[in-house]
Amino acid sequence: MDGESFRLACRDGGRRIERWLREFDARYGPALYREAAGVLQHLGAAEDLVQDTLIKVWQRCASFRAEGHPFAWVRQILRHALLDTLRARTPEEPLEDESGELRPAVQVAVHHLSADRVVQPDAEHETRVLDAMYQRCYARFAAAHPEHAQVLRWVAEDGLGPAEVAALLGRSPGATREFLSQCRKKARPFLAEWHALVSHSHPPDAPAGGSNNADPR
Repeated sequence: MDGESFRLACRDGGRRIERWLREFDARYGPALYREAAGVLQHLGAAEDLVQDTLIKVWQRCASFRAEGHPFAWVRQILRHALLDTLRARTPEEPLEDESGELRPAVQVAVHHLSADRVVQPDAEHETRVLDAMYQRCYARFAAAHPEHAQVLRWVAEDGLGPAEVAALLGRSPGATREFLSQCRKKARPFLAEWHALVSHSHPPDAPAGGSNNADPR
């Protein structure tokens, strides 16, 4: 399933492109579903978005010009759709419901991101506590500012460079740098509790060993 087979399937259309997309979905769909579900925290919404993405792939396949595997191109279409979905959500939606309980989507995010509580030796236990704290803080940040949080994850976890982020956001390089700066500024108050715990546990002249989470500041 390389770029050439995709271009030929697109050219012939009909049943050939249908077969190609079904095979692509069988092989690479799980990776797309995982990414969409991780962002949306809803399996049904993730499935719908991936299917919509494959329809867009069919509609736009004539614009495919890359020489490599089309997965990266399809994934970029999915990520554009994810950003559009996050932008369409009401940014002022509260984290808690009328009774003061965290809303189900937020509970799922916190549960998904938090580390299990297991008794560990001191150093390892401290690392797990810091990681769990970070994930809980980041979950609250993602619930309040989903687009900003997801873009920071793409930078920190997927290693996307400025040009790739700019392409996803549809912004100029300068505007992208400004947006990333805004992302970090929005993240700071949500991560303040974690940062205070890190500062208390690890003085400035000592490394915060063990934590794989980079401070987005």
